[in-house]
Amino acid sequence: MLRAATSVAGKATGAALVGGSGYGAYLYQTNEGTSRMIKAYGNFAPVILSYRFLEAKEKLFPGSVTEKDWSYLDKTYAKPTIERLGELQGMYTKYGQIAAGMTNTLSDTWIQELRKLESDVPPRSIDVVHKTIEEELGVPVDAVFDWLDPKPLGSASIGQVHSARLRGGTEVAVKVQYPEAGQLFRDDMKTIRKFFEILAPENVISLSALEKQNALELDYRMEADNLKQVEQNMRLGGFLPHEVIIPLPIGDLSTKRLLVMEKIPGPKLNDGVRAYFSEWAKQNGTTLEELEKEAKLKIEKEGIPAKYTGPSPTQIERYKFLLRVREKLMNSGICAYNCTFGRLSQLGCKQKDYIKSNVPLNLPRLVDTLMRVHGYQIMKDGLFNADPHGGNFLLHPDGRIGMIDYGATKKLTKNERLTACLLWAALYRSDEDLLWELSILGGYKSKYGRKDVLMKLMRFAYDTWGKDLMGNKNVQQFIDELKSEDPWEEGADNLVMASFMSIRLRSLALGMNHPVKCSDWWGPIAEEILKEEGLPYESWNREQLEKYKVEPNIQKFKFG
Repeated sequence: MLRAATSVAGKATGAALVGGSGYGAYLYQTNEGTSRMIKAYGNFAPVILSYRFLEAKEKLFPGSVTEKDWSYLDKTYAKPTIERLGELQGMYTKYGQIAAGMTNTLSDTWIQELRKLESDVPPRSIDVVHKTIEEELGVPVDAVFDWLDPKPLGSASIGQVHSARLRGGTEVAVKVQYPEAGQLFRDDMKTIRKFFEILAPENVISLSALEKQNALELDYRMEADNLKQVEQNMRLGGFLPHEVIIPLPIGDLSTKRLLVMEKIPGPKLNDGVRAYFSEWAKQNGTTLEELEKEAKLKIEKEGIPAKYTGPSPTQIERYKFLLRVREKLMNSGICAYNCTFGRLSQLGCKQKDYIKSNVPLNLPRLVDTLMRVHGYQIMKDGLFNADPHGGNFLLHPDGRIGMIDYGATKKLTKNERLTACLLWAALYRSDEDLLWELSILGGYKSKYGRKDVLMKLMRFAYDTWGKDLMGNKNVQQFIDELKSEDPWEEGADNLVMASFMSIRLRSLALGMNHPVKCSDWWGPIAEEILKEEGLPYESWNREQLEKYKVEPNIQKFKFG
């Protein structure tokens, strides 16, 4: 259930309802950002008010609101509301993608609709795609491609991807940016920032970091460079080719609004996982919905599962090899039978079906791979995908993970990278003194300077959503409580995108019913990297912290 619509949305709705002045009408007509904001909140207002009404009713008359009442609102509003978000695109789609991972706050009805925003927003026509390609390359489409599928593989906040075949026969993926994507993001950011400065100042720091990152994401030439660098990093780190695949850009076909890259087969990771377990459930006399319900109840009862300790990638590759050998041997025998005795139908002999081995999907290992890869990227390479949602990964037929989108790629300085190492090592060790020192050196200030509130914020932002931290509160209730106890007034945005990556990965894992605590993976990786660089965790005193101090990009905000 969408039981706790955010306080931001509630306040913004109120502002929209009482602020219908002549100036507002003027802005609606002349300012695209304001027009889109008014359209958005005009659509969301009845949704928010309906849920707020049930909340108020339950508070006034406990027990008067039933599960059926919440479900009715979910079924009434989820689909049309998300369709509107998809039509608006820009930052509204981006926020919807973020919300898709809030499975501990939103109902399954909302989550299933929100996940469509990861790669299924309303696409542009094939004519628009052709026009963009020709504008970017300066030649007709058929001079470069033998074939380009008019139906996109996926469409998201700033562009869409199509299957294609180059002249010469190479299968590729073609990523084309929407013509107005850049302007929409700039207009949205300006308008949303103004609203948040008044209504939700705690979000300004995240907005500033997102604004910087989105400016880079709009240039596909930078993404092409990122793909090449990440592919090299993954090889050096030992993840590629056995665990992950990175699509490389093709020749000189990358421009500011066009990216042509290798095509990786396979469904989106979440879809592949759901399809596998749906088939497994069918074979075992149950349903995917029942399996997911059991998994959620187990998580609620037992908490976050233990870190994966199963077979290594090398061991799994050996197992796959043995399965393939066994399959070939058995199918050779079946082939010999079918070509001889199997043809003697008059004697009652029948053709035998060939065997196809099915390697069980190892969900803990998939999550383990994602966590290790991203920990290595941020703390060893200082180059990572800050937006790892479900639409940015593919499940290759051989079990590897295709990592396909490096537009939202963040680069860290050496000192920022070392600070990230210290951060997750300290979270792993529960070293509150070092976490406090890092935060204060990084420019954090709050009204009362309460260490306990800061520790909860740090754990939430970079590590966990576990019950041991949040109890039975959802995300908004938890943040509102901390804000009321000790409102924060200043903070640096240097590692905001690292926090964003952590949150997105936790959302992705939670969506696969395998929640994680980031420091379980990243703490040991961080300590190993610090040792390799001659700066072991135990050596970090005040003097060394000052020596490797990050130059903070401070954001200030005041709560009303």
